[in-house]
Amino acid sequence: MKTLLLTLTALFILTGVNAQKIELSVLAGPGLFHYSGKSTTATSFILQGASDQNSYTNNPYGNKNGFSYGGGLQAQLVSRGGFIIGLQAGYDVLRSKVDINGVYPYQLQFELQAPSYYAQNQPLPAKGASYLKNQLINISPYIGYRVNGKKISIDLMPGLDIGFSTSAYDKGSATTTTDPATTYKTNRQITNVPTDVRLKFGAALNYNRYALIASYAHGLTNYESRMIGDGAPVPSYEAHSELFKLGIGYRIN
Repeated sequence: MKTLLLTLTALFILTGVNAQKIELSVLAGPGLFHYSGKSTTATSFILQGASDQNSYTNNPYGNKNGFSYGGGLQAQLVSRGGFIIGLQAGYDVLRSKVDINGVYPYQLQFELQAPSYYAQNQPLPAKGASYLKNQLINISPYIGYRVNGKKISIDLMPGLDIGFSTSAYDKGSATTTTDPATTYKTNRQITNVPTDVRLKFGAALNYNRYALIASYAHGLTNYESRMIGDGAPVPSYEAHSELFKLGIGYRIN
């Protein structure tokens, strides 16, 4: 990380000597986020605990898109030849989705003595969804190129996303389809969330002070790398982040 920041600083200084201009912008917009990999899922079930904070989704790493959003600042140097070096910094709220099709109620788990209960019984059928909500401070260095037109320009911006989690929760709700219908919820905090490093490609369509920005980022970090089985990490467990963003920018200088 220190090497990356030092390299970025050096490039800013070297590029700034011959820079045509320095641009500062405000960014905001929505996104779609999910996990990909062997241990992600589209459906799962809720195991009810003594409270919503102790209840949890059996597999919270959903491969269905959840609505996400974020905002931040962008600083970039643009040389006379169109070369760009920049840095985006902001705050993102990323949510992946899992459909819930069953619930194991807390009372039945203890009355029937888990884990034998799970081996002999199916969860109560239910309908709902859980979201793995991760809030991050995101740093995105990039190097790119500007293609200039008469009234518009296009910035091509390959780079990295580096996300530092500030909080993460497994939040969900599902209602049984049995009579009487009962609603079960989860609101469990997830700790020890790893720093998420993603390869990213972004592009911006600029007109006057405004920009339409789109980007796609594929995670290199395995969120399931700490999964333990038989006393050792299990290599087949794999969950990587996938993020698509669409937003707007306003240049303030």
